Amino acid sequence: SIYGTAEEAGAQESEPVHLPIIMYHEVKTYKAGKDVILPWEFENDLKYLSKNNYTTITISNLIDYVYNNVPLPENPIILSFDDGYLNNYVYVLPLLKQYNMKIVFSIIGKNTDDFTNIHDDNLNYSHVTWDQLNEMLDSGCVEVQNHTYNLHKYCKSRIGCKQMPNESDADYENMLFEDIGKLQEEITQMTGYTPTAFAYPYGKSSKNTDIILKKLGFKATFTCDYGINKITKDPNSLFGLKRICRSHNNGIGKLLIEAYKTIH
Repeated sequence: SIYGTAEEAGAQESEPVHLPIIMYHEVKTYKAGKDVILPWEFENDLKYLSKNNYTTITISNLIDYVYNNVPLPENPIILSFDDGYLNNYVYVLPLLKQYNMKIVFSIIGKNTDDFTNIHDDNLNYSHVTWDQLNEMLDSGCVEVQNHTYNLHKYCKSRIGCKQMPNESDADYENMLFEDIGKLQEEITQMTGYTPTAFAYPYGKSSKNTDIILKKLGFKATFTCDYGINKITKDPNSLFGLKRICRSHNNGIGKLLIEAYKTIH
């Protein structure tokens, strides 16, 4: 054995993989802030990762590691982009190609439908069309995932995909199946790929949400909780994945150094 004794081999295999996931939203040339960074900032992130021997992976890579024992590269990291903004297609995709890196791109289905129909290229608010999404997927640099069809709302009645106070478990499950299942079918139909991960709008969930998502076939969920993930061969380690928010003026190097300090 390359590990020496059988005991050493077992200990080696049981060591969790420490996986940082960086959470991005928009990349554009103005209005930088909590959820918006500038294109040169994203390029600096990619330069840092390259220089420090990180390898960007996808959820598929992670699932293969947990379920099929396919090894992960050293220093794996996930760059996750929520919502599906057009500015990600314009500014992020060319940089991914240039630096040979990958992202996980979680879209809001209704927005992609709407902007496919109305052809509005305003980089302040537009989302990708299905054609643009397919171009991103064809690049080999992007993996698409599910961020609800139309639950990305902060209302008095419901926050994201949380269960409402007076909503029965059965009604809640039906609601999630209808909305999230609709986007699953649509992404499969439009791209040929069926998402395996779900990103909670605003990071909000209820006690039954992951149970229902597992019924829908999901093998991983993204939260907005802060920290570094400890990935084991237990499939449950893929649910409730923590992320590190990348905001303006917060370079990825500094973020990673701070986050690793939290590992116990």
